[in-house]
Amino acid sequence: MGDSAVAVHPNDLKYKNLIGKFCKLPLVDKNIPIIGDEYADPEKGSGAVKITPAHDFNDFEVGKRHKLEFVNIFDQFAKVNENAPKRFQGLGRFEARKLILEELSQLDLLIKEEKQEMVVPYGDRSGVVIEPWLTDQWFCNAKKLSIDPIKSVKENITNFVPKNWENTFFNWMENIQPWCISRQLWWGHQIPAWYGPDNKSFVALSIEDAKLLANKHYGKDVELNQDEDVLDTWFSSALWTFSTLDWPNKTYELERFYPGNVLVTGFDIIFFWVARMMMMGSHFMNETPFKDIYIHPLIRDEKGQKMSKSKGNIIDPLVLLDKYGADTLRFSLTALLNPGRDVKLAEERVKGYRSFTNKIWNAANFLNLNNVSFADKIDKEKINLDSSKWILKEFQEVQKKYFENIEKYQFHEVASLIYHFTWNTYCDWYIEFIKSDFRDPKKTEETKKISGWVFIQTLKLLHPIMPFITEKLWFSLVDKETFLISQNYEKVNFDQSFNESKKYILKIIELMTALRNLRADLNISYKNEIDIIIDTKNDNLKNFITNYKKEFERLLKTKSISYEENTSQKNSAFIILSDITILVPLEGIVDTEKEIIKLENKIITHNEKLKSVLDKLNNKAFIEKAPDDVIENFKIQEQQIKSSIEKINEIMNTIN
Repeated sequence: MGDSAVAVHPNDLKYKNLIGKFCKLPLVDKNIPIIGDEYADPEKGSGAVKITPAHDFNDFEVGKRHKLEFVNIFDQFAKVNENAPKRFQGLGRFEARKLILEELSQLDLLIKEEKQEMVVPYGDRSGVVIEPWLTDQWFCNAKKLSIDPIKSVKENITNFVPKNWENTFFNWMENIQPWCISRQLWWGHQIPAWYGPDNKSFVALSIEDAKLLANKHYGKDVELNQDEDVLDTWFSSALWTFSTLDWPNKTYELERFYPGNVLVTGFDIIFFWVARMMMMGSHFMNETPFKDIYIHPLIRDEKGQKMSKSKGNIIDPLVLLDKYGADTLRFSLTALLNPGRDVKLAEERVKGYRSFTNKIWNAANFLNLNNVSFADKIDKEKINLDSSKWILKEFQEVQKKYFENIEKYQFHEVASLIYHFTWNTYCDWYIEFIKSDFRDPKKTEETKKISGWVFIQTLKLLHPIMPFITEKLWFSLVDKETFLISQNYEKVNFDQSFNESKKYILKIIELMTALRNLRADLNISYKNEIDIIIDTKNDNLKNFITNYKKEFERLLKTKSISYEENTSQKNSAFIILSDITILVPLEGIVDTEKEIIKLENKIITHNEKLKSVLDKLNNKAFIEKAPDDVIENFKIQEQQIKSSIEKINEIMNTIN
């Protein structure tokens, strides 16, 4: 009833001679043209397709191309209106369609029916079929508005981070259609258009301005009615970058804060909001509103699905905040923000980072109990201890990488850096090394100053991610009169001579780590003290090891450290590092023969498991039928088993 033409493909030989002629529209009893348009698919059905411009998106474009009549046959309740024959008027769309089929059959015009898959849109809230309906709306010339934003991105005035999101931006902006900016809602900015008695519209900033325009047009005062529609939410939101700064007035805020340095947002609203803010900013302010646009990943559930109330897979941040604290949740999300990869968030991941928050708190308590000096300044000329020089150079390197990654918006790298420095370097190693220094009168003063200063600087690096615990510690340990958020970040640079201390401390850490791993691999209890024999030609390293003898005894339970060349003994374990060989006699500690038999049996068991996994992965029938997650799980098992076999071989190779 709303058909305006029948379209055939211009190259379809069956119908080519009919293009330009007319056919009769049944039931409505009117002639409509036969047109040639590539939209018609010769391979589908009869190859001829009816065109209903007022009620189909594709037909709407065909109708515009061929200047067809747009016949609206529905009212706002999707019931047939007065533009259809009387017997159909007032019927719902589904009732009307049944009646049409019945009448076509009675007229012997229905040849056959075919089942075809159709893409039928449903409203996600209402759950009913969406029916295209022709209405009067307000449109914006988006093509014109898109020119300057496209230019600003191409000329690197505005940069997307990561850069690949430019492709999404260009794809939408370069193929943009007129933007419908009116909405039939109860809330929003009311359309600034007023209608006169003959329905002529007057667009103005206010009713007073509209009346002046109407008076000029009609030559007298007339009654005006404002359009009841409101502006599209995204249109109003697009004004945000400058309208919030008291635009159109030339204020200090507008001058100071427009354009902004960076916009942080998700990729799913690049075209909804980002592009539209750029359109409006470029149009009204003659300048793009952002220098950088950082596109962060989306937070999904643990299976990678978008969170949805209807799916019931929402992870409530308020629940996580109550259980683990704001800082823990903030750090978890920052650590997981790998660009280009959506975050799969599970409660267990947040729970894991709570230990990090506890680690910071416990480190502060330990330092406080040892009367550490929490001053924000140190005297670089009065640093003598190797442990001090090492931790200061480590901090310098971390701080440098920290700011480099901030500049690149690599926030997950920032979190990783500060996590490993705080937990591993500072807490696990530095604090362990200096425990004995607090009891040494020659070392205690410097140790208290350096340990406190490095902790304060670490709090500064942590503060943007974990503002609450860091602010609390600053207040309780450093200064009750100021806030950490207002402190300066002084970029440090310590003497090159500190590198020597750093090099040898790292060698000691490597040595201790290797010995700890040996104890774990061979199940050597810490009740058993071990002797270590070292072969190295590096005298400086020997001196360093000797200076840290107490730490070896305390942390590794060593009985003695000796130096010999060409170390080789039966019933011993040996470790080879870059410029040092370490031998640990195992007599009376480990039965090496029994240990080797146990390890060999483990390899046999692992090889059997590996064969079973490989049989699955090499089975074509299994690979073709199994779900992707099952196949992926077998591949992970393969790597884990191979890694275990490699580790066992390494352990066996250390035993003489």
